[in-house]
Amino acid sequence: MAGQRPRLSEVRFTVTDQSGFVKEPRLKGSFTNWDQVPMAEIGDGLWEHVQMVAPGTYEWGAVEPDGTEWGVWLPELAGNRVNLVVTVTMSLTVEGATSIFIGDGNIPRPTSGSFLEGLSPKDRAGLDEILRLLSRASMLNVLQVIISARAPLRFSRIQDLCAISATSLSRRLKELEKAGLVRRYSHNTIPLTVEYQATQVAFELEPTLRELYSWAIDNRESLRGP
Repeated sequence: MAGQRPRLSEVRFTVTDQSGFVKEPRLKGSFTNWDQVPMAEIGDGLWEHVQMVAPGTYEWGAVEPDGTEWGVWLPELAGNRVNLVVTVTMSLTVEGATSIFIGDGNIPRPTSGSFLEGLSPKDRAGLDEILRLLSRASMLNVLQVIISARAPLRFSRIQDLCAISATSLSRRLKELEKAGLVRRYSHNTIPLTVEYQATQVAFELEPTLRELYSWAIDNRESLRGP
């Protein structure tokens, strides 16, 4: 019926922190257009926010402000390398993740010896192809910016943050999209609006990229350039 209000479900999102790190968590997700929404402190390391959500499937998470543009992504501290997903069905039931739990211990990470030992020729060829892709000029910078944002970013914003030419950025984005690391969204506006967001596979790279960038910054003076 014309003028009928959309049916919404009341979804309670929570953050529980036993580590003492979280102080002012903010909810964000595709249902908020990736805008940050303050969460209310309940006590004993628990925060919540009740959001009215229409039927659909949404990516979401929460951040702790740290003075940077995007803050600390809390699902990663809870051991989730990808965005959380929640679904509101047509019957207004809620399915999927609605909570983030951060324990008081460190998140274990697997270790390994040489990654090349025991690889078949086919696997080695596939690995070499991925490494060639990531080693292209400005590729890691573009990927790191898109992953860190979590939310979709416009072409111009990525270009500003990466400080590269439009031609180079266009080439990198096409390569990332073809590889399945970035999704491209076109909005029917005038002029046409195009945004880019990391895929779930790309999000798994975030801890590794952060360590790589930290290592490069710490050792930039001792390493010899070409």
